[in-house]
Amino acid sequence: MVRKKLKKLLIFLLISSFSFALLLTIFWLQPFSIHRFRPSFSSKEKLNVVLITVDTLRADRLHCYGYEGIETPVIDELARRGVKFEHCIAQTPLTLPSHTTILTGTLPLFHGVRDNGGFVVPKELVTLSEVFHEAGYATAAFVGAYVLDSRWGLDQGFDYYFDQFDLSKFEKISLSTVQRRANEVIDHALKWLEARKDLPFFLWIHLYDPHTPYDPPEFWAQKYPGHPYLGEITFTDHEIGRFWQFLEKSNLLAKTVLIFTADHGESLGEHREATHGFFLYEGAIHVPLIFVTPFSEFQGKSVKTTVCLTDIMPTILDMAGLPVPDSVQGKSLLDYFRKPERRSRNLAYAETFYPRLHFGWSELRSVQDGRWKLILAPEPELYDLSLDPREKNNLAHQEKKILTRLQKEAEAYIQSHSQNAFELNLSQIDEETRERLAALGYVSSFIDLKATAGKKLANPKDKIEVFNELSRAREIGMEGDASEAIAIIEKIISQDPDISDAYFTLGNIHFRLGHYDRAIENFKQALALKPDDVFAAINIANCHLRSGREAEAEKFLLEFIHKGFPDSQIYFLLGNLKFFEKNYDEAIKYYQECLKLNPDSASAYNALGAVYFERGEIEKAEENLLQALKLNPELTNVHYNLAQVYEAKGKLDEAIEAYEEELKHSPSHFKAAFNLARIYRLRNDDKREENLLRLCLKIEPDFPLTYFYLARIYLNRQENLEEAISLVRQGLKLKPESKDLALGYFLLADIYNRLGDNTLSQEYARKGQAIARPPSSRTK
Repeated sequence: MVRKKLKKLLIFLLISSFSFALLLTIFWLQPFSIHRFRPSFSSKEKLNVVLITVDTLRADRLHCYGYEGIETPVIDELARRGVKFEHCIAQTPLTLPSHTTILTGTLPLFHGVRDNGGFVVPKELVTLSEVFHEAGYATAAFVGAYVLDSRWGLDQGFDYYFDQFDLSKFEKISLSTVQRRANEVIDHALKWLEARKDLPFFLWIHLYDPHTPYDPPEFWAQKYPGHPYLGEITFTDHEIGRFWQFLEKSNLLAKTVLIFTADHGESLGEHREATHGFFLYEGAIHVPLIFVTPFSEFQGKSVKTTVCLTDIMPTILDMAGLPVPDSVQGKSLLDYFRKPERRSRNLAYAETFYPRLHFGWSELRSVQDGRWKLILAPEPELYDLSLDPREKNNLAHQEKKILTRLQKEAEAYIQSHSQNAFELNLSQIDEETRERLAALGYVSSFIDLKATAGKKLANPKDKIEVFNELSRAREIGMEGDASEAIAIIEKIISQDPDISDAYFTLGNIHFRLGHYDRAIENFKQALALKPDDVFAAINIANCHLRSGREAEAEKFLLEFIHKGFPDSQIYFLLGNLKFFEKNYDEAIKYYQECLKLNPDSASAYNALGAVYFERGEIEKAEENLLQALKLNPELTNVHYNLAQVYEAKGKLDEAIEAYEEELKHSPSHFKAAFNLARIYRLRNDDKREENLLRLCLKIEPDFPLTYFYLARIYLNRQENLEEAISLVRQGLKLKPESKDLALGYFLLADIYNRLGDNTLSQEYARKGQAIARPPSSRTK
């Protein structure tokens, strides 16, 4: 009996051992999984993460993606050292929405940011930077274009966000003045990194150069004559190389993961689309994606399976061993790092609402599975990408079964990924920003999606020539021949008189030319088609103001409100009108109405602070300014206004700090620099006063007192007296006011006295006395 039991036990143990060995063998032979992968990234030391996004870079214009007509040695090296995804799809061909997708792992369907210059990233949405920040990483972002300015909300979770696109500093506002070159972005990123390279960090670098207008530096332009887009790409490649060399020299490569990608591509004339944003063909949504890790086992890999930009965030967090937020809709790509040949059917979604938001034409959506691609449009398009990568042969009528299957899949996908989606509107944008946007020409107001719901909308494919011509007119109007731009738009209107954006653009051009009455006519035509277009209303009021018709501006704005379109921006503008009239009670009333509609308007609180300061109500001024500061510490003039309050209260240390903070955010703020110089003069700190006055000369070279005060410093030091004379004479040429003119003559009298020239000293002293003497005492 005992022998039988022992025999059974032995058999059981043998079977168990064999089963365990078999299970272990099966486990190791299973396709590569996250659990098998993670030990390569496990380390007591946190890995640094660098995310580089290049704007408007289509994958098939890089050498490592098969394009022979370009040299991109640095990006090629990234591909050689990393895991390259051959077919990554952007979820929208627009900068802000696409970067929102990259940094939140969610679709535009969910995050709700569907265009540039009018939407704000929801504060409730968890960003990649927020996860890293919570994990103790130093976080920073360096962006190359105003379209990603912090005011649009992508700064969430970043310790430092380098944008500084203060539009008030630009005399001429156009696309070329709201971007910075890659070398400047990289310079600032390296400066930040140099001070923090010993800390674990998450760093995002955005390079805007391949975006229109194509204008590469001379060397790169000559390298690809006639192909400036390629010149921009190679220049960007070179600057990424500079950054890579820094990582190498700083011994950071061994502990850094670098992700290289783009927000969207560029059509370059394919399908008659000159740039991007309008269509969803591969040229505009197929982007590069490369992960470079410190591990040799993940070098030189190439993955052909279709993936999405939504997958970047969960992949990065998986590599870092950090939790993936529940809101993320993408999936980790780590499985493909060890098994790049593994193929799976991933459905990739993309959309563009640009045609609908700007023109009232149909939006476009697409889904693709690696082979078949469906574009959901008034006339659906179906392409077999394996045979027709350029999407020239629409198979929607031939492949009915595939069309129906993809349509059903698309419908289910859109429905499931839209659950609990965010809804955004323009009212969340600061009033001063909205006014600037109108002048910038980025947008007029968007067409309400609800107003066009259920209507039969035009197919964007039938309107592409209109779109191209209008885009060309905008660019020419801002940068070139205004008369040519006007002719183009008038032709568009004659063919299609229902495009409100055409009238709006025409109004902007006439506004820039100073043709204010004609501009008003155009903006009113835009309003007739889009009665709630706040931007058109703002511009009509501005035309009246430029023409000296303040009463007409006020009347028009009040009529706009009474028509049923109350808007925080309109009340803000009315408040400004009353402020400049010194009708402070009315100004306060309008600013408060603005705040009722937009309680988070930092601009309105800032304006109220300025009004109360002018009325001598210093405590109320400070209270409102501090609230503005809390809402937006980078708002232009808020630190300056607060500095004036501190001066009035005798708190000069606080005033100095506030003026310096204003100059930090707005380096060309003349009044802040001049007032700060004045405080340092009171404190006998002539060195700082001199430096600030020199800055004032650069900012505003036509202000006489700057020259006089700088000359006075040299006079008091008894040095550089010849330069002091030159400075005073330059100031006198600017025809200063009488009291300032007298100061100039007295300064010359003192300087020549120091030089021993009594004749000139007495001559200028007499001139000064003649001006300074009260009119009643002068000889008639």
